[in-house]
Amino acid sequence: ANFEANIQNARALFESHLQSVFTQRGDGWEETTLSQATCGIFTGPFGSLLHKSDYVANGIPLVNPAHITEVGIEPDLRKTVSKETAHRLKNYVMREGDIVIGRRGEMGRCALVTEIENGWLCGTGSFFIKPSNRCDTRYLVRFLRSEGCKARLEKIAGGTVMPNLSNTDLGNLAFDLPPLDRQKALVEEIDSLHEETQRLESLYQRKLSALDALKKSLLQQAFSGQL
Repeated sequence: ANFEANIQNARALFESHLQSVFTQRGDGWEETTLSQATCGIFTGPFGSLLHKSDYVANGIPLVNPAHITEVGIEPDLRKTVSKETAHRLKNYVMREGDIVIGRRGEMGRCALVTEIENGWLCGTGSFFIKPSNRCDTRYLVRFLRSEGCKARLEKIAGGTVMPNLSNTDLGNLAFDLPPLDRQKALVEEIDSLHEETQRLESLYQRKLSALDALKKSLLQQAFSGQL
């Protein structure tokens, strides 16, 4: 129970630090919106542009919310498109440095497009954000994935059954943006703390696994009369 509590405390500490980072103000900080701070937010192709018959296996991946994980992007290679289809949908092709974010379902699910995903397509359930020289995209990803931002996005998302975020509402999301050099420094601090948090979680998980193995061993000895 103590180990499980320690895992939760480590996660809570990290989220508390994020909250303090994104709500602070300092010299050079300015209030802006996501649309103003970036080079635009673009919606993935709608159903009329992409049909079931367009899907092939082991082609060019599409990135929908289900493919965005805590550690990056994990495509479904069974549901991809051909080079010809990707060329037809070239306006939805993402490039390295873009940010892909889900527009429905779990809010705040986003990831940075890396060299690996360069040329992949934004899926119908996602937006992609073009970077600008005002924003460090790693900082922006951390902000969008924070619990505070997720809560704000959930409030403005429509949809009775499943949250569904509009391009306009996401673009109008207001936040305080520090100077670029400060963004980069804050990202380094956040990444360092996240690495330490992950190390602690891994340590406690190993201890939990060891305790579980010990419990099973003791129970087996007890039921076999070896104790």
